[in-house]
Amino acid sequence: MASTDLTLAVSLGALDRLARPDRALEDAATWASHVGIVSSEPSYIERRRVREAGYHQEFLSGPRSVAEALSAVRNNFQTERYVFVGTDETSGAVEAVSGWTYQPIVDAATAADWKLSTPSSVNRDWP
Repeated sequence: MASTDLTLAVSLGALDRLARPDRALEDAATWASHVGIVSSEPSYIERRRVREAGYHQEFLSGPRSVAEALSAVRNNFQTERYVFVGTDETSGAVEAVSGWTYQPIVDAATAADWKLSTPSSVNRDWP
C-alpha cells in the first residue's frame, strides 16, 4: 500500500478540468498529509478564485512561478512524497524542482475516482 505521508499540490488549471474540484480537494485531504493549490496566476487572481470557489487548501503559490511555488512547498512541508497534479501547460514545472512527481490530471482523476468535467460544463467566462 502506498504511503499517505505525501504533499499534494494541484494546479488551478487541473482543478478547472474536474467536474467537482471542491470534492476532489476534500477527498485528497483524507489521504494526503498536505493539500494545496499552485498557479502562475497573479496572487490576487489566484486567491479570489480559491475564495470564490470555496476550496480548502493548506497552501497557495503566491506571486511566483509554479516551479518556485513547488520548491517553497517542499521546504515548508516535510513528507515522504511530493506529487504535483497538473495539465500539459504545467507539466514541465517539476523538471526544475527535485523531489516532485508529476501526475497529469486525467491520470490522477482516474486513480482517485474523480470525475472530469465535460467540455460544455467548463466555465469559459472565468478570468
